[in-house]
Amino acid sequence: MAMGVHSTVGGDLVNHCVNDILVQGAEPLFFLDYLAMGKLEPNVIEQLVDGMSRACRKAGCALIGGETAEMPGFYSLGEYDLAGFIVGIVERKNILTGKNVKPGDTLLALPSAGLHTNGYSLARKLAFEVAKLKPDTYVAEVGNKIGAELLKPHLCYAPAVKIFSTKDGSPPSLTSPAAASPAISLASFPAA
Repeated sequence: MAMGVHSTVGGDLVNHCVNDILVQGAEPLFFLDYLAMGKLEPNVIEQLVDGMSRACRKAGCALIGGETAEMPGFYSLGEYDLAGFIVGIVERKNILTGKNVKPGDTLLALPSAGLHTNGYSLARKLAFEVAKLKPDTYVAEVGNKIGAELLKPHLCYAPAVKIFSTKDGSPPSLTSPAAASPAISLASFPAA
């Protein structure tokens, strides 16, 4: 909110929801949003909806609507709540539970663009409260201003996972039971 950039927030919310159902083997069908703010700000709403609609198109699902609530006195000026709801589909026989994971299966690892949704609260606390950085402070270790870095949406993994679908159209297993102990060779990863 301090940066005045909101489209990445909308896109991040969609990507988070798509990835949540992807691990169960579901393909996204449609997404709905809920936005609440003290006073409706058309520029902010436009950015949020733009980010959500672009992310939905990229994930292959529809943004079919949502609810917008103006709640004076409940939210401070410039603050808002944004929540999302996604519906996906998967054939019952293709639901991923981890029960079919067995030794010899391939473990699929995908690169991350950085933080994911649940990591931002800790990152903001460390950057702004502990390190006392400002959003426009350049941080050499990440090669970016900290505010811009924190606004990067996490990746939607649906397009990458679709490439690895099995011959019968079912997605690869993305979960593993607690008893599985995968052997990971770091040497097999390309150098960064």
